[in-house]
Amino acid sequence: MSDISTRPTSYNITLTVANTEYSQLLPSGTKELRFRCRTLFDVRFAWVTGKVAGSADPYLTLPAGSDFFSDRKDISGKTLYLASTTAGVVIELCVWE
Repeated sequence: MSDISTRPTSYNITLTVANTEYSQLLPSGTKELRFRCRTLFDVRFAWVTGKVAGSADPYLTLPAGSDFFSDRKDISGKTLYLASTTAGVVIELCVWE
């Protein structure tokens, strides 16, 4: 696996219903990711299902106006789980393979 990420893929994930878990499978070969909430709302995220909808630990909070990024990790084929207390939130996610 090369250390250099050369192929970006972008996603817009709409969290249509408040306090509901949404997921995004990361493509095979993913090495980097960055995501943010398009509007100014907090977002809960986790790497395991069943945590973000009901705020059950362990989960993480991405504060409004912040970005989450991870680089030089082998996150190929992992699933990112997302939720917000506000309906209609859009998550902008970019991954690099």
